[in-house]
Amino acid sequence: MPITTLIFDCFGVVCQPVLNGWYKQHHERTGFVDENLSDVFKKLDLGTISEDDVLTYFSQYEGALKNTQELREEIDSFLGLDTEVVKTIEELKAKGYKIALLSNGNNGFFERKIYTTYPEFKGLFNAIVISSNVRLVKPDPEIYMHTLKEVGSKPEETIFIDDSQPNVDAASKLGIQGHFYTDSSSLRAYLKEIGLL
Repeated sequence: MPITTLIFDCFGVVCQPVLNGWYKQHHERTGFVDENLSDVFKKLDLGTISEDDVLTYFSQYEGALKNTQELREEIDSFLGLDTEVVKTIEELKAKGYKIALLSNGNNGFFERKIYTTYPEFKGLFNAIVISSNVRLVKPDPEIYMHTLKEVGSKPEETIFIDDSQPNVDAASKLGIQGHFYTDSSSLRAYLKEIGLL
């Protein structure tokens, strides 16, 4: 079956990593390792805790800003769109492919920061699925199936692009063609190789 649909991860593919970017910089600066971080991020992605909860949590780190508004601004500064990936998405959309975004993330951040900073963002996608809205996180198979339902596509006509190998593997097990993302030029080369660009 020919490919009709591409599903993109957000952070690390379409957008720069924000919370992870801030944490990585803090770790490099202080050497601090948070053994509980993946659990905290999972709760945020599931929507069981809020952005404000995470800011309060991070503000307790040694060497972190204690004023949560200043800390929010510092973390927000990590946000950026990968313009090359955006161009690729626009080209694919112009060719008639359905494009979806599937993100482990908190909808509050999308509403507060991404959609306001980049008003064109929503228009890139036929569907946007954010984990906190559906109370599911990758690599749970259900979130992939939910995304396919949102765009009206079957697994075998879909490519999933993510910078996390476990997330790509989970999609592949469902019959979705997976692509492990490393950078925009490799992505373009892959899409040209399979005849989509």
